[in-house]
Amino acid sequence: MVMAEASVLSSHTAGADKKMGKIIDSSYTLQERMLFTSIPLCALGLTGNGIVLWLLCCKINMKLKLYFLSVAVANLIIIFCNFVIVVLYFTQIYPSLMFQRVMQILHICGYDTSFYLFTAITVERCLNVFVPVWYQYHRPNNFSATVCSVLWGLSFILSFVDYYACSPRFQVDFHTFVVACRTSTIIDTVIELFIFLPSLLCCTLAIWIRMQKREPGTAPARLDITIVAVVLLILILNTPVRTAHIMTFWTYRIDRYMLNNISLLMDSLNSTCNPFVYFFVGNWKRQKSSESILMFLERALKAEELKAERTKGGQEQA
Repeated sequence: MVMAEASVLSSHTAGADKKMGKIIDSSYTLQERMLFTSIPLCALGLTGNGIVLWLLCCKINMKLKLYFLSVAVANLIIIFCNFVIVVLYFTQIYPSLMFQRVMQILHICGYDTSFYLFTAITVERCLNVFVPVWYQYHRPNNFSATVCSVLWGLSFILSFVDYYACSPRFQVDFHTFVVACRTSTIIDTVIELFIFLPSLLCCTLAIWIRMQKREPGTAPARLDITIVAVVLLILILNTPVRTAHIMTFWTYRIDRYMLNNISLLMDSLNSTCNPFVYFFVGNWKRQKSSESILMFLERALKAEELKAERTKGGQEQA
């Protein structure tokens, strides 16, 4: 009887081990597929954001130009870091510790800067729409440059502090590490989820409501459509993953390795989609399909409503 029970227990244990092994293999295969999928996304993202960066630098002149140019630079940093991570993983190359530090700090800085800058874009667009007189006469000439510099500096400082607080590379006791990392995580949470995210949501919602209440016969400004579309991408692709990352510090039930791979894929997808959103919005409801990418981008970032443009299009058709 004892032998039979031992045999049954052994078979159950072997079955459980085999099942657990299959689950681990399946999870590992899924993570590799996500990393492999990131390669073409990164290639598209580098190309698209590179084109946007070149056009904004050399061909386009607009009030919010510096914001979108900085967003393109931040997206390029994110995609480049993700691409390097994936290539190093599949080639089994182990870089130096200093290289890993630089890449991690750059990735955090690029992600934070992109998020902060697009919040600034929505806030400034909201001011331009709802208080145009004050915005026109009281906006400083170098306001965009000042805001971009402050946000880049803030992002770099926070990413530097976050990395050094949450990476136990020095010989310190565990309690000191936990307190430092917890403080850094709380600061990031307050800044992102309680300052920038509400500002982003409120201003985007105000812009969307105004789009719905526009005058009859007047199409919404393409810039407003672009802002709403990009914010939706941020909310769908990045916000849930970012929230899960914050939660991992207080709970250990989340698979951090899987979450990191999902985050890498979502960051690559979001940064890659931005330029294609610009081109899609710029080409939306256009009769001519032979226009240049420059015209698509200019139209996507146009702040004026499209009543005159629509009339002109009707005259061309007539």
